[in-house]
This record gives sequence, C-alpha cells and structure tokens, in this order.
Amino acid sequence: MFKHLVLWRFSPDIPREEWEGLVEKLNRRFGAMVGQVPGLLKAQTGLNLAPEGEHHMVLYTEFTSREAMEAYQTHPLHLAVKEEMKDAVAGREVLDYWI
Repeated sequence: MFKHLVLWRFSPDIPREEWEGLVEKLNRRFGAMVGQVPGLLKAQTGLNLAPEGEHHMVLYTEFTSREAMEAYQTHPLHLAVKEEMKDAVAGREVLDYWI
C-alpha cells in the first residue's frame, strides 16, 4: 500500500474562522474521488489542531501503488480541486511512503 500525505498552509487571505469549513468541503471532494480515481483507496482531510503547527491542514491518501498515486496527480477530479485551491494555499509539504 502506498500512502501520500500533503500538509497545507492556508493563505493569509483565508480567515481562520473559515478553515474548518474549507477542510470539511475538501474532505467531501477528496472522499468522492474514492471509487472514481483508479487505485485510490482512501482520502481524507483534517484540520491541524496543534496550536504551534506551521501547517493548517493534512490530506491523507492511500493508493494501491505508487503508479496509481502518480496517475492520480493528472486525473481530472484531482486537477479540478488543485485549480480551485490554488489561491487558498500558501505552501505545502508532501510525504510519500509505502508499507
């Protein structure tokens, strides 16, 4: 199983009181991709509850393989979310691993 984590920092233009709603919306969008994106087994987002954390949100995904994750990168459903979020994200870190 291949896991892909993305830690996001929201733009300073996004008020803190909107973060939770944004994360919930993204959780629905990414969750809807399961069963539609080949090889995507699980997708969920969560708001970082650690006050000292420099990232605001995490995206956790599981794939059948690294190749499935790489194909997901160019899937139209993923690209649509990336386009929608481009102005809301100020930075991100990616962590990929397999077990």
